[in-house]
Amino acid sequence: IEQADICLVLIDANEPGTSLDQKIAGLVKEAGKSLIEAVSKWDALDDKTPYSRDQLAAQLRTDFAFVAWAPLAFTSAVTGQNVAQLFELALEINERRHQRMRTVELNRWLRQVVSQRPPAGLRGMTPKLNYIVQEDDQPLPSFKLFGSHVKFLHWSYRRYLERQLRERWNLAGTPVKFWYLDKHPNKTEHGGRPTTPPQNPTD
Repeated sequence: IEQADICLVLIDANEPGTSLDQKIAGLVKEAGKSLIEAVSKWDALDDKTPYSRDQLAAQLRTDFAFVAWAPLAFTSAVTGQNVAQLFELALEINERRHQRMRTVELNRWLRQVVSQRPPAGLRGMTPKLNYIVQEDDQPLPSFKLFGSHVKFLHWSYRRYLERQLRERWNLAGTPVKFWYLDKHPNKTEHGGRPTTPPQNPTD
């Protein structure tokens, strides 16, 4: 996992969503690596199985909700079904993992999503998000968001921001990292050079 950029977790269609599979997927996420969930032996399921493809996919989405961004691929080593497509999918994810977003476009997106759904206040403090910049020196898509009272942002709102970012730039297959900072960015520091992340970044 540590040596890879993109990992494939092999899931047996006859025993989907085992605790070991989930543990491995969790290790991939913690390492900041991209992930594909490859469901193997899809051809081995007979008519007696309680699962259709859609039902199995729905169960796996539930079992692996903590990596909901990871695509599912149904494969068969016997028939070769979708095996070659795994390599194509890995190449696509690699491009997404290394894509760069223009700062002006990121901040246009931030204004739009905050306008559509402003963050709620907590303890009389209303969080405000003023600026976003993508980090240059990180091995996965990483962003710093600057504002005020950001520590009061609810986890559901942080999830909302990640979901909207993924939809806008199609980051399927790769984790993203956010830092929320209670200050305004130094524009000279963020012009073209990476910034130094804090010791305790928030995912």
